[in-house]
Amino acid sequence: MTPRSIVASTVAVAIFSLVPCTPSAAQEGAEIFETACASCHTPAGTERAPGVNLLRQLTPRAIVASLEDGVMRAEGADLTREERIAVAEYLTRRRYEASRVPESTFCSGLPWTGMDPATVSWMGFAGNLAGTGYQPPERAGLSASDVPSLELRWAFAFPGGTNMRTSPAVAGDAALVAGPFGEVVALDLATGCVRWGFEADALVRGAIVVGEGPEGRSAAYFVDSRTSAYAVDLESGSLLWKQRVGWHAVAYGTGSPALHDGRLFVPVSSLEVTAAGDPRYECCTSSGAVAALDAATGEVLWYHRVIPGYPEETGRNGIGTTTWGPSGAAVWSSPTIDPARGLLYAGTGENLTHPTTGNSDAILALDLETGELVWSFQGTSGDAFNMACTQAAYRENCPDPVGPDLDFGMAPMLVTRPDGKEILVAGQKSGMVWALDPDNDGALLWSTAVGKGSALGGIHWGMASDGRYAYAPNADRNAVIVDVNPERELSPGLYALDLMTGEVVWRAMMPEDSCRGRRRCFATNSAGAAVIDGVVFAGGLDGVIRAHSAVDGAVIWEFDTTQPVETVGGVPGRGGAIDGPGPVVAGGMLFVNSGYGTFGQMPGNLLLAFAVGDSGGDGS
Repeated sequence: MTPRSIVASTVAVAIFSLVPCTPSAAQEGAEIFETACASCHTPAGTERAPGVNLLRQLTPRAIVASLEDGVMRAEGADLTREERIAVAEYLTRRRYEASRVPESTFCSGLPWTGMDPATVSWMGFAGNLAGTGYQPPERAGLSASDVPSLELRWAFAFPGGTNMRTSPAVAGDAALVAGPFGEVVALDLATGCVRWGFEADALVRGAIVVGEGPEGRSAAYFVDSRTSAYAVDLESGSLLWKQRVGWHAVAYGTGSPALHDGRLFVPVSSLEVTAAGDPRYECCTSSGAVAALDAATGEVLWYHRVIPGYPEETGRNGIGTTTWGPSGAAVWSSPTIDPARGLLYAGTGENLTHPTTGNSDAILALDLETGELVWSFQGTSGDAFNMACTQAAYRENCPDPVGPDLDFGMAPMLVTRPDGKEILVAGQKSGMVWALDPDNDGALLWSTAVGKGSALGGIHWGMASDGRYAYAPNADRNAVIVDVNPERELSPGLYALDLMTGEVVWRAMMPEDSCRGRRRCFATNSAGAAVIDGVVFAGGLDGVIRAHSAVDGAVIWEFDTTQPVETVGGVPGRGGAIDGPGPVVAGGMLFVNSGYGTFGQMPGNLLLAFAVGDSGGDGS
């Protein structure tokens, strides 16, 4: 197997889930791409031209549009429309379609009161600017006594999808959510039918936020995986503006944006971690970043590069390819806003190459107005890792020594603890939970290990807090690259920590038989959590959403999302692993994503909506 095919197969399995187009179209598209495009876009792209792996995230419509009247119109001028479509279908492994939202799912004859930002009851990755995943009673519409009576209200399936990555925004009588191929839809809360749909150029992984937009119009804001930020009209879904944010050819959008005081704050990650698997790729030159955009126009107001300046040549790898450093420190989590201190907090990932830097695997505090670094706290130093290190061969771009890959992948939580003091709490893939003092430049208050940690967690996506405890889902998948905690055993589950001391108050371990022999099933908690008064909601990689008592962790309700369900419009759907964003509680309903085929987990394409049923019952 060639280096190129190894990298392509690794990325296809680890990151992308694709719907095949016809063999004949794929063959034609492959031939056209090899003749007209490959010299610039392979092996893994250049500083200016993205590689194949990044192009595969675009929608077929976006590639055709780029070749017809976009940045690639000169290169596409010699191709017929049919040839442009063939190239698009070959790259994306999906058919070119006018829309990916089936007509059968649209509302018919139902009254529509629209969406008003003043009625928002949940938005963003963790529901609020502080990143806590806490929903107060007046916005939750659910009490602890209601939870055992939750029943499935409706299920919405995204055609052909295998990864559910976005957290719904709820406002008025609708929920905004994005699908696995760039579809953004406004769903009626009562029935789940589609009020309007919009198609972004690439998949949207982060949550949607809403607020005042251009010329006083209400807008929904989101960012696609190619780091294009969008503002669309909240009433109709029509485009108001679009702005590319990431500077690097392989800049990548994973984290959710945050909206505050007329500015949209956008985290920027990178796909160089996978591109580095090709030894012909000059690894690595990207840096994580956070950008601030004018919410009315999309204009970039400031851009903070985590690694300042530009990397320098550090030598050549085993086949003679130039190497670069420092690089990496991606920001793939969502930023947390602290209006009182005028700060934005963001977590960073590992370096991709040596030399390593002081702001990797760290929590950064940036000035909201200027984007300048105010302070940082580093959880793990000397961590350099990329996907070349996971291959049996072609490891030329793997850093030596290799690091443990222990990012901060969650939004830091700004929490008021019982004595009235605000603290920052953040979980790391090392299995550590850190409490920092925002009034003392991020000084450490306490730290607690809840797991062994690994490249797939420890604390992977997020925690929650109700102001008394911090609730930490601990993944602890067996993906240890460098064992930094050899004395600890893998201990996946949900943990409650006292905010004053960091002491573990209770732990809820997965039932030993939760996977019941199913393939691609893991008995662990990796997704973010959500909390209302008295109840913590946490989903598992076994596909089960559980409601735990906040007092002792006992399960008071659960639902297996992998069981067959009817979907809106009859679209084929199935549930799978629950990973990525946590559940959403708003307006008397619970929303749960089901399906996450990345990392060998159970795929699926469902958004499930629960409400208190007339008949009660345990929902299991």
